[in-house]
Amino acid sequence: MDCLSDALNRIRFKSYIHCNSQFTAPWGLRMPGFQGHAAFLVMLRGGCVVSFDDSNDKYSLAAGEVMLLPRGSGCVIQDTESSVVADFLEVKPGPPPKGEIWHYGGGGALTSILMGCFEFDMRVKNPLVESLPGVMYLKSEQLQSEPWLDATMRFLASETASNRPGSDILVGRLTDMFFIQIVRAFMTQHNDCTGSKGWLKGLGDPEIGAALRLIHERPSAPWTVASLAKEVGMSRTTFAVKFANVMNSTPMDYLTSWRMQEAVSLMEQGEQSVSAIASAVGYTSEAAFAKAFKRELGAAPGTFRRNVLARV
Repeated sequence: MDCLSDALNRIRFKSYIHCNSQFTAPWGLRMPGFQGHAAFLVMLRGGCVVSFDDSNDKYSLAAGEVMLLPRGSGCVIQDTESSVVADFLEVKPGPPPKGEIWHYGGGGALTSILMGCFEFDMRVKNPLVESLPGVMYLKSEQLQSEPWLDATMRFLASETASNRPGSDILVGRLTDMFFIQIVRAFMTQHNDCTGSKGWLKGLGDPEIGAALRLIHERPSAPWTVASLAKEVGMSRTTFAVKFANVMNSTPMDYLTSWRMQEAVSLMEQGEQSVSAIASAVGYTSEAAFAKAFKRELGAAPGTFRRNVLARV
């Protein structure tokens, strides 16, 4: 499994559709931000202006475009910057009945937006989620080069407005797929994110990317900084410095973090004892594994495992 697929497979999230909405000018809404939530906007018709609580950035979105906010930032969406803004949670206290479209605004020009979010399990750090930028914006011309993403977007909008049997489960599956496609399209459109920071940048770097693939392919191997450096054709010191600069982490810290991801995955599968899990992720000592696990996840492995099984 490639690194991106591996990291995506480890993301634990729930997806929600807030509403399939039709706004008529003038309109403006303040969307709250929530830690651990990534809001998304799918522009189906018309356009809007998006500004943010934590920056001075502004975006003008048009039909056929998508925006994902992985950091859970609060934002304001308006037909124009001069429109009066209302609080989203006050004017729309709950989701509309299944299959219905939410209507809001002053009766003028029409804008249609599909709004939703992804809620991440923040107890388990995922390097991909942590490296995503605050705003992921895909223009219509970028989506045209990602035909399956465009098709998923349209299928999702259609099913959200549907009241057909099975639409709930279908919308859930489509939304999960939608997230993966957005991330992959963003990486493709931004040249493998070599201009970004952290894990995404590392993935696009020849030497660091090769080291990440080795760790992901064989997390239980007895890796050291020296052995990883040798595998990617670098000196130990040069590799360690470059890894830290690109990843904001040491090679061994990253290895430990990824091993804990693997350990949680084994727990979720309901397999094996804590000692067996420790061995499976490269620890010869259960005590050493328990210490690393608690440092990474804030709970002893046995306690964490019981909580995981209780939710299954």
